[in-house]
Amino acid sequence: MRSRTIATLATAACLAAAGLSAAGPAEAIVGGYQVTDDRFAFMASIQDAGANGTDGHFCGGSVISQRWVLTAAHCIDLTGVQAKDIQVAVGRDNLDQDLAEGQTLLVDRIEVHPDYDGGPFDAALVHVTEDITSAPAIPLVARGEDTLEQDGARLTVAGWGTEFFGSPAAAAQLKAVDVRAVADSSCTTNQAMGFEPDLEICASELLGDSCQGDSGGPLFGTLPDGRRVQVGIVSYGLGCATPGFPGVYAEVNNASIHQFITGTAGLTGTTATRSKKER
Repeated sequence: MRSRTIATLATAACLAAAGLSAAGPAEAIVGGYQVTDDRFAFMASIQDAGANGTDGHFCGGSVISQRWVLTAAHCIDLTGVQAKDIQVAVGRDNLDQDLAEGQTLLVDRIEVHPDYDGGPFDAALVHVTEDITSAPAIPLVARGEDTLEQDGARLTVAGWGTEFFGSPAAAAQLKAVDVRAVADSSCTTNQAMGFEPDLEICASELLGDSCQGDSGGPLFGTLPDGRRVQVGIVSYGLGCATPGFPGVYAEVNNASIHQFITGTAGLTGTTATRSKKER
């Protein structure tokens, strides 16, 4: 899944004339490289409950504390998923071959940003029933910190989305692609899909992008002081790696989104420290 679900008839007509289509919410990392080590061990796979490996994967996520996983609201809200319907796999880079490693956790609570209505505020939290012991948490960028949103800033997005746009199967091996932040004023995706600069960040790379099945996964980068932080959540795009149309991500440093995440998960500052509120 990956894309703004509501488009005007005029926009749809323009896209059709250009030979493009407005995809629904991300499929798979386009371009990039396979990740066969634990460098991005904070990655999570949101799956249908009771499924094995890629059979159940439908969205990505990121571990932000011992009991909470961050994902996109459209992964949950648009599909009508309830807590009992899903599970979370963590601690694996290959969803099919490493089933004996990591953890597959049940879910007992889902929280969607209260202002999400199919557009911006594309953030949701999934609470698992056991402590996550096989994967570290990724810290969140501080509220209002926009160093990694400056035009050209180096960022990375990772996920298990389908290998090719339109492919029916998720990729077993985790993939990642390095992208660059695009200035709000230069994000041409806003002309087609209704980009909201205060709530979303654009990022792109020639022939590189997140895609279907990567929705909910993290967009992350490294601050000048060496700290790696999550700055975005895979939200939508015009196709995948479509030249001139950057991928769009929910902006973690937005005051409302940041407060929703930290307040719900009981986090303080930019750290993903466990809190008594988690239980």
